[in-house]
Amino acid sequence: MEKEYTEYQDLHKHQGTENYDVITLFNENSIIKEKLVERKQQFLSIINRDQKLKKSNRMKIGFFGNLKGEGYTGETLKDGTMWSISEYNNWLLNGDNKRFKYIDPFSDREIENPYEFENKEKDFKKWLVKFKEYYNKANYVYIWMSYYYFKVEGKWYMMKDDLEKSPIDFREQYPSKIAPEEVRMVKIPEVFDNLLENKTLQLAEYVEMDKQKSSGLNPISFSSGYYMFELHLPQGDILKFRRYSAMGFNADMNIYQIPKELGGSDEVFFIEQLPRQTYPDKSFAGFYAIRPKNYKELPEYKAYLEKEKK
Repeated sequence: MEKEYTEYQDLHKHQGTENYDVITLFNENSIIKEKLVERKQQFLSIINRDQKLKKSNRMKIGFFGNLKGEGYTGETLKDGTMWSISEYNNWLLNGDNKRFKYIDPFSDREIENPYEFENKEKDFKKWLVKFKEYYNKANYVYIWMSYYYFKVEGKWYMMKDDLEKSPIDFREQYPSKIAPEEVRMVKIPEVFDNLLENKTLQLAEYVEMDKQKSSGLNPISFSSGYYMFELHLPQGDILKFRRYSAMGFNADMNIYQIPKELGGSDEVFFIEQLPRQTYPDKSFAGFYAIRPKNYKELPEYKAYLEKEKK
């Protein structure tokens, strides 16, 4: 196998092709926890967990595979706010790493510890008047447990729905909501199946390395080995790479492309690999960009730069 398929390399060791580079954005130990497109500023928000270092981080990555910065790893809301129960951060939106506290609408003061927060207004009817005021004027309402978070004119307020007279169907009456113009974070489109269908991605060979047939009292059967892939690239190159798997050629790997309408290019691919713990020295993780070496000459990249200047 090694002699016959030496052209097919693991992605984290791949040297690319004549016209395309393989960029390691997150190494072979990295499991990707989040993959989102920021539509307005046009970048990817990627959160990874390095299994060896036991460390997580978030990176902004441009649509052409360039690293743009590192920030807070809080939960990402649909508007780009990085949320936690006690504070929020706007780094994805404006590059500011400052963490902000939520505001109590009754006192207009910051809430230091939401876990210890108690409503000073105990009368449900009076509390509901204030609640409706903020619910109606908020362009984003996010709910977590008994907490309501309201985004009003760029600031986040918090109220707690835990009063005794609150009706059982309160969440149905007042669900989470977001104004369409607030939605900035969307899923990155997965194109693995489409690439197979149009033969841009082809399975060249499967080389079995291990197998077990079911017999007697052992009902388990499996086969594992290297899947040899060929990605046919727009400038005529063929990226030959391999992937070790025990679950079929379309398991443990995702391929993404940013649509042109969002500012991407059909010349750039992002490949995510998921590890299989039973084969730690063969089945690797990571996140990789495949881009042309002359990507700066692409009209899509020039348009991308112009948008960044604005």
